[in-house]
Amino acid sequence: MSSKILVANPKKVQYICRNIATAFLIDIMRKYLILFLLIILPVSVFSQQQESADELFVKARSAAFDEKDYPKAISLAREALVSAPNYTDISVFLGRVYTWSDDLVNARQVFSDLQKRGVQDEDFFRAYASLEYWNDQYKDALLILNNGLTYHPQSQDLLLLKSKVLYSQG
Repeated sequence: MSSKILVANPKKVQYICRNIATAFLIDIMRKYLILFLLIILPVSVFSQQQESADELFVKARSAAFDEKDYPKAISLAREALVSAPNYTDISVFLGRVYTWSDDLVNARQVFSDLQKRGVQDEDFFRAYASLEYWNDQYKDALLILNNGLTYHPQSQDLLLLKSKVLYSQG
């Protein structure tokens, strides 16, 4: 009985092994790439779409001061307040832009909401009192200024506005 021993060509074996290993690595890389894309891309796309309240505030200020586009500034400020509803500076800014746009109802609403929250910011009192002063509501302006001066008795801005209100009142 004779037995045949098959001897494979070493170059062919090496070639086949290399192709199997390459195919295996490509398959693994493909799976990890898909996993990477499924996890990372949605996070990066989502983070690019969501601007912070500070970024929106900067854009709103630019729209109001540089572009004189008050409706755009109002829209951006309101969008910023959705993500940061207690951001006092944005609320005061929004009240001011409403005032400059002659939308007194919304301006008063913004300032009234701040007052109900117990905001003690000097800029809030100045903006709210200015709204009332510019619209000849001297009694309301004085009430707001006196309230502000209880928190900021040395404020030159509040004292100056109070003197203007008193002078205008007669």
